[in-house]
Amino acid sequence: MGMTNFRLALEKRYSSLAGRLEDVHANIDRIRREAEKLDELEASIPQLEALVASAEMLLRDADPDWQPEQTPALKPWTHNIPVPFGSCGRRGMAVLLNAGDKGLTAREVALEVLREVGCDDPDRQTLRRTQTAVEASFRKFKGRTVEASGKYPMQWRSIVRPEIVFDP
Repeated sequence: MGMTNFRLALEKRYSSLAGRLEDVHANIDRIRREAEKLDELEASIPQLEALVASAEMLLRDADPDWQPEQTPALKPWTHNIPVPFGSCGRRGMAVLLNAGDKGLTAREVALEVLREVGCDDPDRQTLRRTQTAVEASFRKFKGRTVEASGKYPMQWRSIVRPEIVFDP
């Protein structure tokens, strides 16, 4: 019995060590692949710095009071709204289901969605991004789960709430 426990403990230790060894090899391979990109990335820095300086010059020309701190850096192709990833459309649909007696615009829905996640006073860019996400979701499901007024500004309602009227 003691030999079996000893063997099981050694097998467990072997398995753990073999797994760590595989992780180390995988990390080394990943770092080597990333290191190959280093020269290309470093070569792009001067061009990006020149473009940023040019954009800054144009912004200062258009608005002498503009400061770089007013425009925070955003990484492209990332999630940039305070609503958890993938839930903006569902939350917007929930707002439509709980709407009063009139249709809501995408902006009104976006403001309510932001309020629900604790962003009571969103900046202009956050509101615009959230509004775009809500409106894209509504357009995707138009005719299946939501209906639109067809007039600008587009008002939306849940398809299960036909009693909600749109503004004339």
